[in-house]
Amino acid sequence: MRKFIWGLLVVIFIGGLVFLGLNSSKTLMTSDSGKITENEFMADIKKSSAGQQEFANMVINKVLAKQYGGNVSKSDVQDAFDTQKAQYGDSFKQALASNNTTEDQLKINIKNNLIMTAAVKANYKITDKQLNDAYKNYHQNTTISLITAKNEDAAKKAIDDLKSGDNWKTVYAKYTADKTYAKQDGQLPAFDSTSTAVDTAIQEAAFKLNKSGDYTNTPVTGSNGGYYVVTLNKKTNKPSLNSVRNKLSDQIVSSFLNDQKNTSKIQAIVGKILRKENVNVKDSQLKNTLNTYMTAGISSSK
Repeated sequence: MRKFIWGLLVVIFIGGLVFLGLNSSKTLMTSDSGKITENEFMADIKKSSAGQQEFANMVINKVLAKQYGGNVSKSDVQDAFDTQKAQYGDSFKQALASNNTTEDQLKINIKNNLIMTAAVKANYKITDKQLNDAYKNYHQNTTISLITAKNEDAAKKAIDDLKSGDNWKTVYAKYTADKTYAKQDGQLPAFDSTSTAVDTAIQEAAFKLNKSGDYTNTPVTGSNGGYYVVTLNKKTNKPSLNSVRNKLSDQIVSSFLNDQKNTSKIQAIVGKILRKENVNVKDSQLKNTLNTYMTAGISSSK
């Protein structure tokens, strides 16, 4: 997931606490050494860097949701969630547990990220050169079948069997460790180069294959360290730039957001939106939490 503003751990750390109420004196803990009240707890959170960052996140999320939340549908969130879940496979629940989060919390985080993308897209001018360059590197819808081998040696043996003339169905059944698409003999849904559902390394290997039946001659190492064998089933004709303009624009914005070199530019975009909405922090302890955003881009725009 995108790392720019909303880290999962920060969301989890504070997400269930912001509703406690700053004015409550409810006792949270008692001991022979004393007690801790909600007031004390929240006061301590407000002083912490994590608490201040989460306050900034809350403000940004609230403002962006009002302005750009309509650009993100429930199906958008669900699709992104399903993609994340598919990438983790059987270890998805373990990944949630290790981050002390739930599916609902993850969906909230995904929604915030999609809204941020919509906000940046609306305020970031994509040049014709960027679009043309993205189109040159664009690969059209491609359908592949995939063997997920248990290790590199198994992947090599699968390739050797294919070279010996064994058919794909037989080799797939013998060597794949992932049965998600077993009924289709490992065939994945079609994807293009803007897809986030298929590992980049697998995509790159697939796009190098030329005709139906071609397969990778060496094991493909995924970003997760797994080993794969890819065979090409079908490749469509490359569509016109105009027909994929929106996809390419989203890809450009996503790359922009994920490049740490653009942090100050992103902060300037967010700051411009916050200033337009007349954001004014009243609490003295939290007064400066948004300074990075509120002042970003002002001097350079004069």
